[in-house]
Amino acid sequence: MTPPPAPGPGRRPRIILDCDPGVDDTLAILTAARYGDLVGITTVNGNVSIDHTTRNALAVTQIAHLDIPVHRGAERPLIAPVHGATRVHGITGFGAVEHPELCRSEASDDAVGYLLDMSRSHDDIDLVAIGPLTNIALAIRRDPGFVSRLRSLTLMGGAANGLGNVTAVAEFNIWADPESAAIVFDAGIMPTLIPLNLTHQVMADRRTIEQLLAAATTTSALAADLLGHTIGITVDGNTAMHDPCAVLAVTHPHLFGLHPRHVDVELTGSHTRGMTVIDDRRYNSSPPNALVGYDVDHTAALELIVDACRDPFRSGDDATKNVA
Repeated sequence: MTPPPAPGPGRRPRIILDCDPGVDDTLAILTAARYGDLVGITTVNGNVSIDHTTRNALAVTQIAHLDIPVHRGAERPLIAPVHGATRVHGITGFGAVEHPELCRSEASDDAVGYLLDMSRSHDDIDLVAIGPLTNIALAIRRDPGFVSRLRSLTLMGGAANGLGNVTAVAEFNIWADPESAAIVFDAGIMPTLIPLNLTHQVMADRRTIEQLLAAATTTSALAADLLGHTIGITVDGNTAMHDPCAVLAVTHPHLFGLHPRHVDVELTGSHTRGMTVIDDRRYNSSPPNALVGYDVDHTAALELIVDACRDPFRSGDDATKNVA
C-alpha cells in the first residue's frame, strides 16, 4: 500500500488545510501555499478557541497576502471537554506576536458544509488535517461518502511509539477529541498519519530562527517570532515542526517512510484515553486502516519549510523541483 499517486508532472496538489493555528499551523499554511495549490482553510477548536484559531488563520493569510478563503469550523469536540494548548502557543495561539488589524473576514461559519461541497465538486482534493479531527468527523456524520471522494486524507497526530506530548501516551490532536479521531479511522479510507515520532525528527532551533531573520521578509519575520516563542519555552532549545510535516507528506511524499498499520484510538482508559494504538506486530489479524509515517529526510524537510516561510509565493522550478 502506497500514498496516492502524484497529481502529475508540474501539477501541485489541491490542498484544503483543516487547522487550529497555532504556531506550527501557521508554518503549515505557508508551506502548503508554497508547494501546493492551497484552495481553502477550515478552522477548528484546538490549540486555542475557535475565535482565536479563525482569527489567526485570517491574520496569516493577510500577512502573507494569500487570497485563500477561511471557513470557521467546530467550536468544541464531539464529547470531550474543551482543552487547549496555550502553554505552548500562547493565549491567542499566536505566541507573543501582535495581530494586525484585520481587513479580512471568514468566508463562512460552516466549515463542514464547505468540505462537503468541495469534495462533491472536485475529485482531486488532498485534505490535510493538523488539529483535532472534529470537522472531519462531523463531515463523515453528515455524509458518509465524504472521505471516499477525497484524493487523500493526511493527519498530523498520534504517536507510533506510545510516547505522548499531553499525557504519557497521547498526542494533543487525538487526545483533544478522541471520539472524532475514532470516527475518522473507522471511515473506510486509508489516511496517512504523521505522528510525533516522525515530527520529532524535524527540529527547528536558534539557527533556524537566524536563517529566517536573515531572509528579511514579512513571512520569515512572522515565522521567526512564532518559533522564538516556542523555542523559548523548551528545555533544549528545539521545537518540532509537527504540522508542516503533514503538508510535506502530500507535496513531497518521497521524503517519507510510510507503512500500512492498523490504528485504534483508546476512548476509555483512565491513563490511556486519546492514545493511538498502532499495531506494529509482524503478524496480526487486524487489517491496516492507515499509512503511518516512521521516517523522514529531516534535513530536506526542514530546508523546505524554511524556504516556504521565507517566501510562500515563490514558484517555478525552485518551488516545485522536489515535488513528487
